[in-house]
Amino acid sequence: MNMFDVLYSRKSVRSYTGRVPSEEQLKEILKAAWAAPVARARYADMHLTVIKDQRILSAVEENMGRIAGKEVHPLYGAPLLILVSVKPKQKEIVNNEYSSAAMIVHNMALAATALGLGSCDIWGCLQAANERTDIVEMYKLPEGFVACCGIVIGETQESFPLRDIPQEKISTDFID
Repeated sequence: MNMFDVLYSRKSVRSYTGRVPSEEQLKEILKAAWAAPVARARYADMHLTVIKDQRILSAVEENMGRIAGKEVHPLYGAPLLILVSVKPKQKEIVNNEYSSAAMIVHNMALAATALGLGSCDIWGCLQAANERTDIVEMYKLPEGFVACCGIVIGETQESFPLRDIPQEKISTDFID
């Protein structure tokens, strides 16, 4: 698949077979993450945690269910979650740290698409889980790191047809 085919066919997938990516596929996805740009080249302040442990995945989902007051599945049954954590320079995570984490997730999403795997960016339920020390402890993050966002990845029955991208889907001005 060429790069533009990957861009025009990538989508958020919310249904998975339960089958995890192969070790070779995971290596390619992580390589894509490592290739992502990071603000001020602060790679040492970024951390990836590959989670296949169903106990942790269930804890994240159950926490959101408790908050929502009903059963929810914010990880969509995906068998793999990759957390992107940052070591904030300030008390809280700031814009360039969020942006760097998002670039890492997006690179992994593009790699997953190129490999024919489903993926979906994950934010809200991870932010909610950060309020629970019992869940955060399960992540086994290095000292000073905070889970920022993540991506779920797995085999899917969905296909990835090229999408028609409407011109100016996003309002665009040209200044000459």
